Amino acid sequence: MAATFELKTTGDSIFQFDFYNGKGDQLMMSAEFASKSEAEQAIQEVRVGSMMSDMIAVGTGPEGEKFFVIKNRGGQVLVKSVLFENEMVFNNALHSVRDNACIAQVKDCTAVS
Repeated sequence: MAATFELKTTGDSIFQFDFYNGKGDQLMMSAEFASKSEAEQAIQEVRVGSMMSDMIAVGTGPEGEKFFVIKNRGGQVLVKSVLFENEMVFNNALHSVRDNACIAQVKDCTAVS
């Protein structure tokens, strides 16, 4: 199974997407977007940002968990990773995103009712 961006909408016509690795584990979730085209553009920006260290920032959660975000060139956070309690799992997830986001398929779930 290849890595996948899953594009979806909420009941309020807000669009967002999640990123899943090849094993089907969710690694990242996006911000909310007002239109499908904005969400699709953000996916393209995440593809680029995942390969550029200056667009990736690492943070720490309230319990000491690590996470990362990918920003666009303007500094807006596009996606945030899930929280990782283990340093090795965090590093593996970040490596997976860097290797696979640029080539991940997009599964459009917006037409599904």
